[in-house]
Amino acid sequence: MKKLVRDKIPDIIPDEATFEVLSNEDYRLSLRDKITEEATEVKNAETRANLVEELGDLEEVIRAILEDASITYEEMDSLRQAKINQKGKFAQKFVMIKPDEES
Repeated sequence: MKKLVRDKIPDIIPDEATFEVLSNEDYRLSLRDKITEEATEVKNAETRANLVEELGDLEEVIRAILEDASITYEEMDSLRQAKINQKGKFAQKFVMIKPDEES
């Protein structure tokens, strides 16, 4: 099993696994897998402390994706703000129920 890990992991657990450096394309694909993994861990966090930790991990993966794609955090945040202006936030806790999906 191949799993993208943080840069210092090979120094921390050198005898428990072997490590290789990914190609740029495999790295991009691994980051997409990693963001899904971290989002699932956020979803499953059961304590506030665990939630904070997992959100930090998720942000680290987001920042790695931004860097790999040559996107600045400010560029992403500007688009986020534009979407807020156009569509709003999630503050009012609305959920959409489509007529064919009512239970």
